[in-house]
Amino acid sequence: MKHLHTRLLFLTFLLCGSGLFSSVLADNTSTTARLRIQSACDDPLWIFHTVGSGGGSLNAPAKVKLATKNDHVDYDIPDKGLAGVRFWPGAECDTLGNNCKIGSSGGPNLTCPSEGCAPPVDSKFEGTFGCLSSVNKSDCQVNPSSPTGATLPRTDNWDTSMVDGFTLPYKVTVAGNCPGGPKNATIDCSDLKWSYCPKNETIGSSKVNLRLKYPGENKVVGCYSPCSKLTMNNWGNSPTSSPSSSAAEYYCCGGISASDCRSGVGATTEYVKNIHTYCPQTYAYAYDDGTGLFGCPASKSTTYTVTFYCPK
Repeated sequence: MKHLHTRLLFLTFLLCGSGLFSSVLADNTSTTARLRIQSACDDPLWIFHTVGSGGGSLNAPAKVKLATKNDHVDYDIPDKGLAGVRFWPGAECDTLGNNCKIGSSGGPNLTCPSEGCAPPVDSKFEGTFGCLSSVNKSDCQVNPSSPTGATLPRTDNWDTSMVDGFTLPYKVTVAGNCPGGPKNATIDCSDLKWSYCPKNETIGSSKVNLRLKYPGENKVVGCYSPCSKLTMNNWGNSPTSSPSSSAAEYYCCGGISASDCRSGVGATTEYVKNIHTYCPQTYAYAYDDGTGLFGCPASKSTTYTVTFYCPK
């Protein structure tokens, strides 16, 4: 299934041909293909996505199959903006994209294996696509994070967070004008391996194995961050704590200041050091903003390509 597209090109053609394209703009339903996700894996991958509550809507299937290497899907982003969208890969799934051994962490219209949803430690591309200049400010998507009901800015804010953990290697490249983007317009985590996931991470006074294994099998399918290992109870993980508990607060930065978080033990774990070494320019813990958060002008010519690789 090569060169998959979620574009509404056929609808746009009909509207242009009938003289109704101006009404599309007036109705604020115009979109631009600004995100491509592609596979660099010979085995099938599935791409999942979810949009945060109140962030708008993405006219695309919740899961798309990339059957083999070089298959891709282009996502049409609403010109008025899209807030709180997240994309992540699934692997070793059934023919319908269900029961994945990797990436089955749930979400709207997505299913989990009989063992329950996996811990949400997925490698991910996430962020908010800003409102394009062609859209009147009053017609831009409402920002669900704004207490005053303000609309989205004309900036894309995005990251490839590993605050929760990681699954597959990946790469992100940015095309167009993005002075606030990553160095060389690229985040390269293509060499990320599960062997970089600590087996003897020091958490408090204990040594902890952060490698996630599929239930009932001695098969690694991901890596917990220290915070996730302390707080997630999926697939029988225990013990668990709340992010703001004394056991987890400096690993999850729950209930403490950004400065305390950055100077605390959670910022100096082996996990964080490995992420910064093998996957630079990526969030490795909650207040890793100087490393992981990027902003680009929201524009039809500013586009993103995310490539997912086979697990290593």
